[in-house]
Amino acid sequence: VNDCGDDLEVREYERLSPLKITKRPLKSLASVKQGDCLVTFSRSEIFELKREVEKETGLRCCVVYGSLPPEARSLQATLFNTANSGYDILVASDAIGM
Repeated sequence: VNDCGDDLEVREYERLSPLKITKRPLKSLASVKQGDCLVTFSRSEIFELKREVEKETGLRCCVVYGSLPPEARSLQATLFNTANSGYDILVASDAIGM
């Protein structure tokens, strides 16, 4: 960072609820509920899963993936984490931790 002349800001967040990983795969998208995060590993799979979840459940999805600009990624995370935003599910790649 110093060599580039850039600024670095480190933010740490406290998890408000425990992370729970299912012990078995979903049998159907009908099992998805508000507050869930579905992880897949390609951008095309993310958007395909988003469409399927929204069609089958009526719940709206936010998306997060690695090449999504940081500002857009932050906005999607904020929408997902804000009560009554109208977004219920997060569909993400492993970039979810970024």
